[in-house]
Amino acid sequence: MGTSKQGVYGAYKGRVGNVVGSSWKGTQVLRIRPASVRNPKTDAQEETRMRFKMLARFLSSQRAAVIQGFYSLPENVTAVNAAMSVNFHEAFTGAYPDLAFDFSKVKISKGNLLVPDGLTATAAEGATINLSWADNTDVKMGAQEQDALVIGVYDPVSEQGAVFSSYYRRNETTGTLKLPSVWVGRQLEVLAFYKSGADPTKIVPGFEVSNTVYGGSVTLLE
Repeated sequence: MGTSKQGVYGAYKGRVGNVVGSSWKGTQVLRIRPASVRNPKTDAQEETRMRFKMLARFLSSQRAAVIQGFYSLPENVTAVNAAMSVNFHEAFTGAYPDLAFDFSKVKISKGNLLVPDGLTATAAEGATINLSWADNTDVKMGAQEQDALVIGVYDPVSEQGAVFSSYYRRNETTGTLKLPSVWVGRQLEVLAFYKSGADPTKIVPGFEVSNTVYGGSVTLLE
């Protein structure tokens, strides 16, 4: 057990009660010992860990989309942490230990632009996904023809995914995604949002995004 001979503002080393003193690179450091947890593996705690684990893997696979989709929300929080917070509460269905993502509620973006309208994903030969959507350009609402469609695909079984940024624009209404041939047979979940900007490939202050929309589930064909 530690003691303090010079008061709380003097040298302090060891443990007194739940306060621990130490020295790090010549600087005195005080920290509080965490309260003991009698049962660290209750269902509620295990569910929390499971949610964090699933989200960490999902967001890692979608990082290129998330850093755009959550770039400005909120201040002083990283885009990935903002996405983690939103999805932790909204993106799951089922109860522990049978948790699963509800991809109709998963978000890789959050914003005020008009969302992709009628986004639909279908499988085509050659590990290809065909996309279609409606042109809902509305300048008065801030929706420009050149808004870029950012698309994320994710396989919840392998926990792998891919992001396609700035391939297509709001006014084009169709597009094609080519996936690795080794992914044939995988069931992929398709998510997308719009990103504004004169050069949608860059992250610059002032751009806007839409909320995420779900394009459906697609099984890749040979």
